[in-house]
Amino acid sequence: MLKLGQFPVRYEANAWYGYGYISTTMYGNIFLYIPAALFMAGLPLWRVYNIFVILVNVATVLVGFTCFSKIFKSSRYGLLAIYIYTLAGYRLSNVYMRTAVGEFTAMIFIPLVLYGVYKLYFEDKKQNIVARNMPLIIGMTGLIQSHILTTEIISVLLILFAVINIKETIPNIKDILVSVVLTAGINAFFLVPFIDSYSSMDLYINTDLTATSIRADGLYLSQVFGLITKGSGGSYPWTTNDEGYLNTGIVIVLCMILSVIGLVLNRKKKSFKYILEITVVGVLAIWLSTVYFPWDSFVGDSAVAKLMSSVQYPWRYSLIQTVCFTIAGVYGLKAILDIINTDRAAKIINLNYTLLFVFFAGLSVFATAIFDYTLSCVNETLYNEVAAVDWADKLYLPSGTDRELLKNVEYIVDGDEVTLPVLGYDHVVVEDKNGNALDWNTGENNRIVVKYEGNPEDLTTHFRAPVIWHVAEVVSVICLILLVVFQIYGKKRKIGEISNS
Repeated sequence: MLKLGQFPVRYEANAWYGYGYISTTMYGNIFLYIPAALFMAGLPLWRVYNIFVILVNVATVLVGFTCFSKIFKSSRYGLLAIYIYTLAGYRLSNVYMRTAVGEFTAMIFIPLVLYGVYKLYFEDKKQNIVARNMPLIIGMTGLIQSHILTTEIISVLLILFAVINIKETIPNIKDILVSVVLTAGINAFFLVPFIDSYSSMDLYINTDLTATSIRADGLYLSQVFGLITKGSGGSYPWTTNDEGYLNTGIVIVLCMILSVIGLVLNRKKKSFKYILEITVVGVLAIWLSTVYFPWDSFVGDSAVAKLMSSVQYPWRYSLIQTVCFTIAGVYGLKAILDIINTDRAAKIINLNYTLLFVFFAGLSVFATAIFDYTLSCVNETLYNEVAAVDWADKLYLPSGTDRELLKNVEYIVDGDEVTLPVLGYDHVVVEDKNGNALDWNTGENNRIVVKYEGNPEDLTTHFRAPVIWHVAEVVSVICLILLVVFQIYGKKRKIGEISNS
């Protein structure tokens, strides 16, 4: 659609055999413009995807190392944390098994969000209000533009953190409001169309999906504590057979144990409260990811049911489990080394850290090697780089649409009524050969029906975004400019203060 001049892309007219699709309205995809530009430049699709995966991996390591180092106040522990995080079984499965582009892209920004919260609550406020909120603003923007489900989960957890730590939250209310307002403003170009479409249309994701329980796709304890993550299999209801790619993996399981040790050793420290909160959230995430959580209670049309069931698969909470136990596990390791730390044992501490790092690195490489072996030797290799036109999820199809019937792309003429091979999404405009807009309604299988007595092939359809969407785009541009101006002004002011001193 970029080739046709649509920017930002809101509607894929060619999707589903030409019936159209609105996944780009419902899903942040700003980072996909990078591979799209490479593809338009002439690179083959498989090469474009490989380049994007490499870029995501590099960004995950660099961003994660920087943020974890600042959180732990140590580049050594930051390096250990990003090693665990990057090679965690769930992330490997997202990247190489599920090819969950949105979700593994979002994993770049989760450490940035965590550091943003840490900076807001626990670091001195020496910078101007915009600069000190920049990590949180950029992190949340990255999540919104990558994966809306991860954004929802992280947002709920941030609210929960703010409420639990209300005494620390109150003094930071101004900063929090600035972060929320600027994040919402920068992302208004996506959020406004998303909220408008989600609330005004009956789609599979907000109707049919919530009509049944998602519990059957939850994990079992053998998977939660599964030591080997495999690079093969699929997701099947009420079974663990051939679902090895959902196993947690030995490194994160070890971090669970270290989290408990860290709580015991840090019980008299100020950090105990926050490590406990992280660990509890990790345990809650484990419960949410399993068949043992009462998912059957979240069926229906209520706002809570839609929020809970929109995750689609309970095991998505393995992402939160991975993040929490990476942090809590490294804190546990740090506590162990601190216990044996004495003035005369500095060299021993460094040696112990090196041994621990080598141990975790070796364990991670070993687990990754098994994953790569099963990924390469068990799965079937596909050579056709052109995906079938119906190869897509149905999350954003109008409720009740039969995907198989979309293969019929013929016009249906019944007297003066014409049924078009186009889905009846809001803001789709039907015009006759003279450019006159025609009123339409939906018929069988949610296809557009219009009254027209001429040749049906003279009719054209296109997507026309409402004015409010364009207003939101302007708001995003203004907020982005203000953010850059404040950042530049803050740096110049800081340089001036240093020169004067």
